[in-house]
Amino acid sequence: MHLAWATGDSWFDRTFTVVDDGTEVASFDNQPTLDTLRDLDRQYGDPTDRLDLWQAGLLCTECENELNGRFGADSEGNLLCWDCAMDHQGTTEGGVRVNTDPTKSVISESHLHTKSLCDHVVNVVTGCKHGCEFCYVPTTPAIDGRDQMLAEQADVEDPQSDWGSYLLYRDDLPERLGNLLEKRDPSERKQTKRGRGVVMLSSGTDCYQDRRAAQITRGVVAELVSHNIPVRILTRSPAVVRDIDLFQTASDRVTVGSSIPSFETPLVRAMEPNAPSPMARWEALDRLRKAGVPVYISMSPTYPTMDEGDFHELLSYFRALGEIVVFHEPINPRGKNFQQCLAAAKQAGYDDVAAELKRMQADHDYWIDYALDQLTTVQQVAKRFDGLRVHSWPDDELLRSTSGKLQSALKAMQQAVSPESFIGEGTAVGQQSPPLNEIVQCPDMH
Repeated sequence: MHLAWATGDSWFDRTFTVVDDGTEVASFDNQPTLDTLRDLDRQYGDPTDRLDLWQAGLLCTECENELNGRFGADSEGNLLCWDCAMDHQGTTEGGVRVNTDPTKSVISESHLHTKSLCDHVVNVVTGCKHGCEFCYVPTTPAIDGRDQMLAEQADVEDPQSDWGSYLLYRDDLPERLGNLLEKRDPSERKQTKRGRGVVMLSSGTDCYQDRRAAQITRGVVAELVSHNIPVRILTRSPAVVRDIDLFQTASDRVTVGSSIPSFETPLVRAMEPNAPSPMARWEALDRLRKAGVPVYISMSPTYPTMDEGDFHELLSYFRALGEIVVFHEPINPRGKNFQQCLAAAKQAGYDDVAAELKRMQADHDYWIDYALDQLTTVQQVAKRFDGLRVHSWPDDELLRSTSGKLQSALKAMQQAVSPESFIGEGTAVGQQSPPLNEIVQCPDMH
């Protein structure tokens, strides 16, 4: 599938046609918007096909130069050459400041292989509308070390407190990724035992949080699976079901997951103020599963007031999705984002949650006991459900605060490979995290 064009009375007067397998499937008297062009990828051709917008006769809406390199778009979807995109002031949509992301990198190596998630990440935007109070992303170099860029592109004053109020799109990412993959030797790509060469979308944002981000995501996933690269998608958005056709074509090269820490909707809404409800996320995974798409759950971070009954309810819902892997991590009291969690819980009327958070923030040993108890409880409850496998994420601080057999068990958890499999490059089958069992009762645990 490709975009063809012809001139009219002048060089700037152009008509466009979309050709699929030699047949014209769409035509435009004037240059279509980016939204229209990206949506054509879903309407025609094989699901892994996409329109390459580089050197396709498209013109910058402002200066009318041809788009032969990097490009962006305004909030209406009008295409902009890179110079005009960088000069664009951006807009505010629904309280969110929107503009173009000038990031040069296309795909980045990741330390998330330590969690058995991936070896590489692709973030289709910078920023995230969900505004989760516990989100660690604003403290990472990708955000925290780019104050000047964020200020220039989105008037960001404090990357942490402003989290959820700015979004910078990487509209040309599918073109740039496709170009990179064609040139790069696959053997040069990082591949660890736990990361298995997997590329994750996205570790620093939600890749399906809105239509524009979803369109970038589809192009990126199409490029990755076309090059036989395994992909992990993590999203809170039910909009992920829009690409079921692509995931089915990709077979076991793609697995799709969602973060569901609890089904107590008011509490989740307090912590994740602009994210879809937990049940909507579960229903999206259920649709994907019924369509034959491999799915998983990120049960992270779980809240300090959750008990055995809460975990039984959660895991029973997760097991209803079929044989599934659940990644689990208790909440960790550190950084400014933890203080935001405390304030959000209190404002929402969850005084018990706020009290527990405050106590574990003040008492390090109390947090250790809480984290160990949750890790153990989740593993024990998971044994009630055949086909449900838990991959636990003990924090580094938890290992530093323990010793002996307990520390060894926690370290083994960290180093385990998640019990998933991918076809294509990076194929490996992992094992379930080793159980803590009675080790947490050992006298040398602190």
